[in-house]
Amino acid sequence: MKPIDFAKAVGVAFLLLVLNVLFSIPVILVYRFLIEPGHPSEFYDAAALRIAPWCSHLIGTALFLAAGYLCTRRRPQRNGLLFAAAFTVLYAIIDAATVGFVGIICVEFSLSMLAKLLAALAGAFLATRNTKIPS
Repeated sequence: MKPIDFAKAVGVAFLLLVLNVLFSIPVILVYRFLIEPGHPSEFYDAAALRIAPWCSHLIGTALFLAAGYLCTRRRPQRNGLLFAAAFTVLYAIIDAATVGFVGIICVEFSLSMLAKLLAALAGAFLATRNTKIPS
């Protein structure tokens, strides 16, 4: 990978973080208005703290699969597996930094990041399966 690829990996990591947060908002709104309507806002604030991580575990993993696939497919001459690993590690650092590195030494965070890494690598692998690298 070239140095510019690491800068691009930072951009992909930030984009994935933003998308992850954006996808959790409608899930929390569905919970608020359709599943448990009529509670005070403190109830929904507490629920959001439980719901958002699960959105990240499930939807975020799918986003990493798609990102690994799309980034590798778009640039077949770049090492897709290394790029997928790079943006996943950078995502983990950025995600941990947003919470002040509090609570990152736990099984839940570690398993979530492992699932995201495996998904990104699987996406990159799938993209390289039948791709011919141009000379």
